[in-house]
Amino acid sequence: MRSAGDPAPGRGPGRRSLPAFFGLVTAVSVPFWLLGAWIDTTGEAPIGLPVSALMFVCPAVAASVLVHRREGRAGVVRLLARVADCSRAPRKGRYALAIGFMPAVVVTAVVLAGLSGAALGGLPMPLTAAPVLAVVFLIAAAAEEMGWTGYATDPMIRRWGELNTGVALGVFWGAWHLVPLVQAHHGALWIGGWFATTVAARVVMVRLYLSTGRSMLSTICVHASLNVCAAMAPGYGLARMSLIIGGLTVLVAVAATVLAAGATTRARNVLPDGTES
Repeated sequence: MRSAGDPAPGRGPGRRSLPAFFGLVTAVSVPFWLLGAWIDTTGEAPIGLPVSALMFVCPAVAASVLVHRREGRAGVVRLLARVADCSRAPRKGRYALAIGFMPAVVVTAVVLAGLSGAALGGLPMPLTAAPVLAVVFLIAAAAEEMGWTGYATDPMIRRWGELNTGVALGVFWGAWHLVPLVQAHHGALWIGGWFATTVAARVVMVRLYLSTGRSMLSTICVHASLNVCAAMAPGYGLARMSLIIGGLTVLVAVAATVLAAGATTRARNVLPDGTES
């Protein structure tokens, strides 16, 4: 006998439609892009965000609609529960890596940019603002990752593998932000560096997701820390800084991919008695 909280027949977890998800995300984002074109808030909003940045809710909306259609209310509750679920990770230290990955990249970029002679200036916001920003960006990251990670990542990995998923999802994630970036008055070189950062960061996020037992919280931590760094880093709006951050993030993504491939190869070569073949 089926309980009230169980999915109805034919509505349990199963194959998820990626075209429907990405199409719906795009469709519900259009009103935000139009609003950003009509109202310029970059002069008054914190860190120069355009009003179209409010589209962070769109991946969560799209995922919730599609999950509810197939799995019912219980499916949406399961999706929401994954936001704060850290019980999946066999090694809890991976969360520290998720939080510290982007700050380490940005601090290194600040040092390199300073050595290159770039005039970075001071902190754009006081350090006391960082906790507030962290809370705001955690909420925004959770909404986005309900879609990118909670809905799309697993079916993409099953179809195309880990690396291809990171690159493809990163490209869509980056392209989805292009309209708000233009509305925020960023130049082509800056956007190019930012795009490289975004794709490479997604590759690392997919790796962390798998290494934490498919914990959505790990990708939320990376996503939120990336945004906090964008708000707090000196000279973040400079094209040179954007390009340096992009290059460093790509190096980290390549290193993570190579290490994961090596670990997989070693695991395959281990015989049943624990010795290597």
